[in-house]
Amino acid sequence: MTELYSDIPLWLLLGWGVVSVALALLLYRKKSWISSISTLRRTVLITLRSLGVFMLGLLLFGILIRGVDKQVDKPFIITIIDDSESMLNYNDSATVKSLTNSFLSQSKDIFQKDFNDLTFNLTEEIQNIDSLSFTNTKTNLSQTLNRVYNNYYGRNIGAIILLSDGNFNQGMTPLLTAEKFKRTPIYTLSVGDTIQKIDHLIESVFTNEIAFLGNKFPVEITIAGNKTENQNFELKLFQDGKLIQSKQLKHQNDAYSLIKTNFILEATSVGIHEFTVKIDVLSNEYNTENNEQSFFIEVLDDRSKILLVEETLNPDIGAIRSALIGENNLELENVSINELPSSFEQYDLIVWGNPGEGNNSSAFEQLKSLNKPKWYLISPKSNNNHLSALSLQSTFNINDQVDHVGSAFNQAFNLFKLSPEARKTMDNFPPISAPYGNILYGNNNQVLAYQKVGNIVKRDPLFYFGSNQNEKFSVTIGTGLWIWRIADYQINQSHQNINEIIRKTVQYLIVKENTSRLRINLPSISNSDEDYIMKAAFYNESYEPITEPNIKLYLKSATGDNFEYSFLPLSEDYSLNLGKLKSGKYTWKAATNFNGKDFQKEGSFAIKDLELEKIHTKANHQLLMQMAQNNHGEFAMLSDYQQVLDKINARDDIVSVFYESSTFRRLIDYWWVMLLIVSIFTAEWVIRRYSGGY
Repeated sequence: MTELYSDIPLWLLLGWGVVSVALALLLYRKKSWISSISTLRRTVLITLRSLGVFMLGLLLFGILIRGVDKQVDKPFIITIIDDSESMLNYNDSATVKSLTNSFLSQSKDIFQKDFNDLTFNLTEEIQNIDSLSFTNTKTNLSQTLNRVYNNYYGRNIGAIILLSDGNFNQGMTPLLTAEKFKRTPIYTLSVGDTIQKIDHLIESVFTNEIAFLGNKFPVEITIAGNKTENQNFELKLFQDGKLIQSKQLKHQNDAYSLIKTNFILEATSVGIHEFTVKIDVLSNEYNTENNEQSFFIEVLDDRSKILLVEETLNPDIGAIRSALIGENNLELENVSINELPSSFEQYDLIVWGNPGEGNNSSAFEQLKSLNKPKWYLISPKSNNNHLSALSLQSTFNINDQVDHVGSAFNQAFNLFKLSPEARKTMDNFPPISAPYGNILYGNNNQVLAYQKVGNIVKRDPLFYFGSNQNEKFSVTIGTGLWIWRIADYQINQSHQNINEIIRKTVQYLIVKENTSRLRINLPSISNSDEDYIMKAAFYNESYEPITEPNIKLYLKSATGDNFEYSFLPLSEDYSLNLGKLKSGKYTWKAATNFNGKDFQKEGSFAIKDLELEKIHTKANHQLLMQMAQNNHGEFAMLSDYQQVLDKINARDDIVSVFYESSTFRRLIDYWWVMLLIVSIFTAEWVIRRYSGGY
């Protein structure tokens, strides 16, 4: 249907038509030659001139032409296939795939003409039904329904067909998500049976994926039993294939039994360890694949050893020791300047009290030259020569006098965070004894607290941090941490704040900065259903990231298979997607060569199998029935799929929707109008010249 619109009333076109004819008659009336031609030719000339003038005026009217486009939106028949492993856990598993393929082929034949037939599995749209395989390791029906709703909301969805066993192990219940499809019938096709079989299984294993060397950690195991009343069985725990613990257990006197038990294990060696939990196979047990479950734990060695050195008696060493003594990951050793160990390799931090005051020059030089993080405790008796020799990136101008100074927390300090309570308490700590004089610190130093006299904050640091030859250090000017410890208890009835200051100082100092030029970043433990992605970075001599070298990865699986990959260089780093890996422990080595030097890193990681789909041995037909009932559909077994297809095809409320859309174009925009006008005047001119007119 076409309609015309204009700002000028269209009835004026009649007047313009009369004017066009009048102009043509007036023009040809003045031509003397017009009387010498035939009446027919004269009529044609006048008609062409009238029509041409009329068409030119027609364009000036600014006419809009409204066109109407009609579109047909066929109803969507959307089929969702639960392609999880649990679909093959039943007696009818052998026919599930063939029946599913037959159902999809039949639905395509029935719906192809009058409907838009779409098929989805749990993760994506299926283009080729021959590629359908029931290998998904988890079932999230709610997520799939949500994806369909989000992609096709507002479209003409005629019906949804859900083919599933009704079991799900991730996401919310699909019954709630299905309520979004208020006017869309949902038909459910099910496999499996609802008869509970004799079966007991490891339902869940809870533990931390990380443990620390020397610590104990719990492993909580939940065992479920179906129709296993009063049956005895043994629970075994293996570490790296070796039996380490076992328990004799007994199911409850109920049709459904649930047992929770735990093992307490000790982390005795560093690395990734595979643990396997197994339970005995019962007589007439239907499913034995869920009788064992594996998990991985990474054991880290985060213990640090701290050497506390006193050149002369310093009560602050005792205050530091008291704050750290309860930390399980710290090992403390207290020595005098004359009792230094023969080797310092095992120490991660040196706390050095009163440097230079012990008058042991050889020990002083030995400690000074150590490439280890240090915490210097400077007393009022320290002299400028000793302090200058320590390379603290500061200029000391002090004397033997004692100055009593308080503490003022530096709000700009950002090496680590202290709690508001600790910062407030630090500002209220009583004065400590500091050497009198001026201290000029370097621009690269970070001040934790300034000296304060009364309410006046000096620019001299009381507690600051720096680094020397890539080794971090901290300097406390004065003696009085033990006084702060007592004051903290008096103010807050605990040592929490002073302990926080000391522990975070130590933690910052002992954390080693990564100065390696080849760095690999990867998850230690990942799932078998996820792509395993490794990241790498390489730095030049100035520690600027570059991507020129080719970084190789050599991977070895638990079965001894070897693989070789190359990292993909990006703008500033590298990436490598290994795809989905089979469960097990893998070892790797990354290597590259740059400017004639070899660089390499090596380690291990573990891939764990979710094993969620092995739990269910009974289909949840009740959920599928409820979903179909709530959404005005029907429930049927997969083997009876034909009756569902026939009922959908016979519904008279699943129909196509017709849409109309309007388009507006100006008459002057049509090229053929201009061509018509030119043709009219051209024809008139040709006839006029042929007739002898000018």
